[in-house]
Amino acid sequence: MDAAATETRAEPTVEWVAPSPRYLWALLAMMLSATVFEGYDITIFHLCTPDIARTFRMSDAEVGAMATFVRFGGILSFFVVTLADRWGRKRVIANTVLAYALFTLATALSSGIATFALFQSLAQLFLAAEFGVAVTIIGEEFPDRLRGRAISILHMVAFAGVATAGILYGHMAESRFGWRGMYLLGIAPLLIVAWLRRRMHETARYAALEAFRADQKTQRPGVFAPLRRCIEPGAGPWPQRMILVAALCNCIGLVGGPTISFFSLYAKRDHHWSSGQVGVAIVLAYLMGAAGTLLSGWLLDRIGRRTTMALFFAGAGAAMFCLFQSTDHQAMLTGLMATMFAYQGARTANAALSAELFPTGARATGFCLTVQGIGQLGWTLAPLCVGMLANSMGGLGNAAAIFAAGPIVGALLIVAFVPETRGKTLEELSPETSAAPA
Repeated sequence: MDAAATETRAEPTVEWVAPSPRYLWALLAMMLSATVFEGYDITIFHLCTPDIARTFRMSDAEVGAMATFVRFGGILSFFVVTLADRWGRKRVIANTVLAYALFTLATALSSGIATFALFQSLAQLFLAAEFGVAVTIIGEEFPDRLRGRAISILHMVAFAGVATAGILYGHMAESRFGWRGMYLLGIAPLLIVAWLRRRMHETARYAALEAFRADQKTQRPGVFAPLRRCIEPGAGPWPQRMILVAALCNCIGLVGGPTISFFSLYAKRDHHWSSGQVGVAIVLAYLMGAAGTLLSGWLLDRIGRRTTMALFFAGAGAAMFCLFQSTDHQAMLTGLMATMFAYQGARTANAALSAELFPTGARATGFCLTVQGIGQLGWTLAPLCVGMLANSMGGLGNAAAIFAAGPIVGALLIVAFVPETRGKTLEELSPETSAAPA
């Protein structure tokens, strides 16, 4: 008999008791660094690209290859996150922040293109892993009535990292430290976060699972056992859920990839915006994205997952189409702000759902595999397709606009297949038995 199947039937339905409100909000504060540093790191990478290219004498082709290689590191985070289902949430997230700090330091000290790309890719691997485990922890510890809002707050604070990088860049870029200083500045806060996280506990659900295994004298599952639980057809509804969540991630990624990759070029080259106008537009757009994230979290716990997701998905598609079919400055600015508002709201709703649809023994693996692995293919490949289609479609705007169909398809999938999870415990949604309902 398959070991993973034996483990699935052996695991209990955890009788979960919510931690105290004081601890929950302290825990959320400890987790916020995951998205703050995600926003900071992504922003400085984009802001400092011209400086890095000048330092290492890089061609445009080398810059593109470097960006692809660095992003690939985030997709590989799956191999770190899945360890949280074997060794526990606390142990893994305590080490991801230290590893990210180490490779951020190495990035600042890199001596060439190859070392910079390697160290930054490894930094992205552990940063993405930290985010995946943080969402899993919040999803497991917060009660169902607060889960959506807590995850939305986690997403929303990424704007703090974006704003911090934008403010510091003008000062640091002109200093003797240059772009390297932007990476060095992030190390001290990371070490403080690592020290503060010593006070966090293992999640109650995972601790109960470990206690049950110890009582039954069963070994922890193998490294790939959680992955088998997610993909084996006979293990429960998890493979179907994985396909659904990954499909939704890719649908909304068809907004993020083209918009984030091409808006600046579309505005400056095709519509003659100044660099200052683009900078202001991006700040306003991310501010609206933070508002969309916050509203999404509130609606998730008020009107439910299905309705909230469908609204934000459809809104993202409509706003993106208007953005890339507009020519007037104000219309484009409004379109960008609306796109980021709906896009970030949709991402938040999707993350909340993803953290609920897998059992405790495979929750971190299921989330990372769908959201940060397979679910990133649409985001990654859409910019390449837009670039290839631009000439034949009559311009960059027309090529990007056709990808607005992605979230519309996602909205239809939500209405047709996504279960309503509002007001239900994780044990109701994803029981630790192979006979769980879809």
